Order: sequence, then structure tokens, then C-alpha cells
Amino acid sequence: MLGPVIPFLRAEQKTSFTAASFHFSGFALGGILVALAGERLAGRFGRRASVWGGGAGMGAGAVLIASSPILAGTVAGAFVMGSAGALMLITIQASLTDHHGTASSAAILESNIAASTCAIASSIAVGALAGTALGWRGALVAPACAYVALTLFFRLERPQSALRPPSARATATGLPRMFWALWVVTTLGVGVEWSLAYWGADMLVASGLAPSAAATGLSALFAAMVIGRVSGSRLARHLGEPTLLLGALGTALAGFLVFWLSGIPLWTVLGLFVAGLGVANIYPVAVAAATLAAAPRTEAATSRLGVGAGAAVLLAPLTLGRLADGFGIATAYGFVLPLLLIALATTAVVALSDNPVPEAAPSSLRH
Repeated sequence: MLGPVIPFLRAEQKTSFTAASFHFSGFALGGILVALAGERLAGRFGRRASVWGGGAGMGAGAVLIASSPILAGTVAGAFVMGSAGALMLITIQASLTDHHGTASSAAILESNIAASTCAIASSIAVGALAGTALGWRGALVAPACAYVALTLFFRLERPQSALRPPSARATATGLPRMFWALWVVTTLGVGVEWSLAYWGADMLVASGLAPSAAATGLSALFAAMVIGRVSGSRLARHLGEPTLLLGALGTALAGFLVFWLSGIPLWTVLGLFVAGLGVANIYPVAVAAATLAAAPRTEAATSRLGVGAGAAVLLAPLTLGRLADGFGIATAYGFVLPLLLIALATTAVVALSDNPVPEAAPSSLRH
């Protein structure tokens, strides 16, 4: 929700692209700090407390952004959201991997379908409520209220714990090289995804759309991510992770080039949509593959993946915002191109490796 909200915050607070990117930096910094200690936190408090406590923290951070009239307050809200969200995400991904094993690619993809669906709703809500009495802030308060209902309904659910015996592929002394190669792909993929999500609305404004139309137009990215992940969850049952990643990165690259270079509102939105189809599967498939490669150290793997993802969220939008202040948002988006190319090359190396990632289970998900 931070992406479509940023143009409104910039207008109210009269801030530059760089100052507005402090929200992204605060969100990412919170995520990095928690991810560094994620394995210890989950072990100390348990997975149930990590899930529900993380969700409550995200709701509190959203309310802080909606209620604060100053930059320091809204950045603090983003920091709280990033910290709590990282704890929740690390726990969810480890739990899904432990429960579904080699079918975890499809499981994590399906969890991200739900996330992308909510992202569509948030983008549409910001644009739709901006012209009403509630204003764009109403879109931030609604998820916090929904979370209270979720807590009451699902509070007795117990997340899956690690049950598999230790593996020679990942011991207490370290994680395998295959994991770190996939860590690179995950980190770069997150940098691309969040660069599109955070500054995509401003790019649409630069192409000729009004801010409210751009906020709504950003939903094209999230709609594409839902479609991409639905398709990816089906393909994950039949294809290996490297093959899926190569296809996802190629699609993201093609769409990004149209989004970046067209300069025409309709084509810019279309390019964003195609890029979203590819970006949709980079993070969940790479996370699933990396976590499987590190089994049974699932919490250690997801924590380190969280550090990389947080670093990407911290640095990529901030760098893009800094470049936008100096050269304009359209030129600044050239920063995303090498991220995609390096991720594509790294995935090709993984695909050709003598120690491939375990194949996805051919059967349906275990329940």
C-alpha cells in the first residue's frame, strides 16, 4: 500500500523523491533488523506468536502512517510495518516449507496469490477513496480492522513446526552454495518488484496520467501478479524451479522494457502489466528453491533471505528515488535493467549446475 500512497504523502508533505523514499528505507531497515535475528526470535517466542504479533504490528504501523501529519511519523509507521511484517513473513515461509516439502514452490506461490489479491484491493482503495470524505487514509485503516477479525477467527491455528531430520545439504556450520546463488536471485528480484511497486505510480504520472488515475493504474501490476502466480502455482507442479525462474525473468524483462521506454500512458500500463506477470514468480519460486536447498534449516534460510530482501527494499527504491531527483523518474528507471540481467544470468548458472534444486513434487500439495 505504500506505493500508491506515496504521491499523496509527497503532495501533502511537499517532499522530494529522495525524502519520500525514506518511507521505503524505514520499511526495509525494520525488515533487515528483524531478519538478522529471525531464527532466534522464532525459536524464543514460537511461530504462533510470531505470526499474530507480526500482523498486529503491521496494522499498528499502518494506523500510524494514516494518523501522522509529519514525515518523521509516517516514516516511523513504515519502520514498524517493516519490522513486524518481516517477522510474520519469515515464519510463514518456514512453516509452508516444513509442511509441504518439495511441493513448497506451489504452496508459497499460492500464499503470494492471496497477498497480490490484497495488493490489488489496496491500490484500488487508495485511488477510489482519495476523492471521498474518508480520503486515502481510510484505505490504510481498513486492513488493520480486518486483521482484528482474522485474529479472532484463526487465533487457535497452530503453524507447522520443522519435523524433518537434518540433511547433509545444510548443516549447522553453514548453508550450501546453491542457496546463496538463489539468495542473489531473490534479492535482485525483490529490488525489481519493489522498484515497480513503489515508484510505478510516479512513472505513470510522468507518462501523462493524473495522480488518482496513476494510483488506480498501479493495480495493473498487482492484477498481473495474481494472474502470474495462479499460472505459476500450476506450472510449479510440473516444472523445476530454475525453468520457472528463467521464464519469469524473461517475461519481466520484456514487460519492463515497454514500461520504461514507451512514454505513452496505455503502453506504459501494458508494459507494467507484462512485467508484473514475470515479477510475480521471481520471489516466491526463488524463496521456495533456496529454502529447499537449505533444508532442514528453514528458519535460518528464510531469515537470511529476509536480510537480502530487506536490503533490496532499502537500497533499490532509495537509489531510484535519488536518481529521479537528478534525472527524472523515466531516466532513473534504467537502474532496474541491470538487476534483471544479473538475476537472469545467475539463474542460468543455477539451471546448468551439477547440483540442481530438488524437483517439485508431481502430485498435489499435501494438506
